[in-house]
Amino acid sequence: MKYLKFLIFISVFLLPLHAFFITVMKCKFDINTDIIRFWKEILIIILIIWVFFTTYAKNNWSLWQIYKNNTLLGLTTAFICCSAIYIFFPFFELKAAAVLWFRYDAFFLIAMIIWLYAGLSQTDLRYLLRNLFIVTMAILGVFLPWYIFGDISALAWMFWYSSEVSTYTANQCISFSQNVNGQHRFQGTFGGPIRFSVFLTIVGSLFAGWIFSTQRFSNLQKKWLLWIFLTFIFLAIFFSYSKTSILGWLFAITCFSFLTHKYVYRKKLTKKFYSILWAIITLPIVLVALFKWELFLHLGSVINRLENIGKSIEMFFYNPIGYGLGIAGPASQIGNSIESAGDWIIATNTTQTVHKFLPENWYIQILLEQGIVGFSLFMSLIIVIWYYLIEHLKKHRDFLSVGIATAYFALCFMALFTHAFEEAATSYILFLIIGIHLSYKMREKHT
Repeated sequence: MKYLKFLIFISVFLLPLHAFFITVMKCKFDINTDIIRFWKEILIIILIIWVFFTTYAKNNWSLWQIYKNNTLLGLTTAFICCSAIYIFFPFFELKAAAVLWFRYDAFFLIAMIIWLYAGLSQTDLRYLLRNLFIVTMAILGVFLPWYIFGDISALAWMFWYSSEVSTYTANQCISFSQNVNGQHRFQGTFGGPIRFSVFLTIVGSLFAGWIFSTQRFSNLQKKWLLWIFLTFIFLAIFFSYSKTSILGWLFAITCFSFLTHKYVYRKKLTKKFYSILWAIITLPIVLVALFKWELFLHLGSVINRLENIGKSIEMFFYNPIGYGLGIAGPASQIGNSIESAGDWIIATNTTQTVHKFLPENWYIQILLEQGIVGFSLFMSLIIVIWYYLIEHLKKHRDFLSVGIATAYFALCFMALFTHAFEEAATSYILFLIIGIHLSYKMREKHT
């Protein structure tokens, strides 16, 4: 068990620093990182093999006993198998983009299965969370002041970041920031500002749940720690200039407040409560619209998203069975810079040439690539996890459960507007936490 805790510590420490370390190794020390950059996926494969045989042996070498009355495991396995089939769909071709997108689609769910059966406790979960908050605060403490007050170009010399802004190619030097309308977008140690800000939204939700539930600090200390940590996170999200993450942050505040009042305090939700909550939500939106509207509300981005939704609808009705993994989204740009991807053809009744087709909606992307079957499995899985998190919250009525549920709901919400599940540091860590959090259901056979 101590080895698992060590793996947790290493994984949680390294995942938010992954792109940073790859950049330093490859671009400063000229180390070949073609295999190293997949360390997290290799670790997941090793652990799932170990967990499978351990659980198989405990259940008298009977798959029936493992899957009996286990809706969560059944749906997760079905979706992973469906994703594997669509790697080769429709012409049984093996493409690098399809393999890459299978990693995006399936590996965070495999991570959840591992920790459902690894036998870790709530104490281990709190240990994991402390490591997560420490490394997040370290990143913000170093990079955010540098972004605000320092010389951004100096990082290119110190860590061999790319001196070019707004570029990212897989396994290449990351830039310190992307650029929109002449404004640098903060991205910390991640490969992009949206990836970083989505991660911070999830971590902020988890921290709020953890700080209210821990007994390590007095109430005054809790308030100070909460305000300091969340202020750093909010500033980082703001300077990422991500509409998705700003909305996700507001959604998380709403969700955390609602779940706390309904399940922890069991208070009646009055009109006054909704009025205060509405004011908290709308005030930041108004302020952002007044002072930074050109960054958050640029019309081109909105029009592009609407066009992509229209293309996606046309593609789905032309081929509801699915086009196969890697047909759209970040995986379709493998080998190209996000800004320099070439044109390609969408096969529909009205064939059209498309440049950089990113649906920017995880659910639509699942629908396009895996058709109605894969989409139905994925949505069923999303709903089942949601149900189990709420059931756990009803049973335990604790802030940590509120924080984990809020983080999950916020990620699902942000996936409506971007490829929120794509970032490994976000999806792997969150579903690792969900796996440990819900593991009691595996032990009690309540699934």
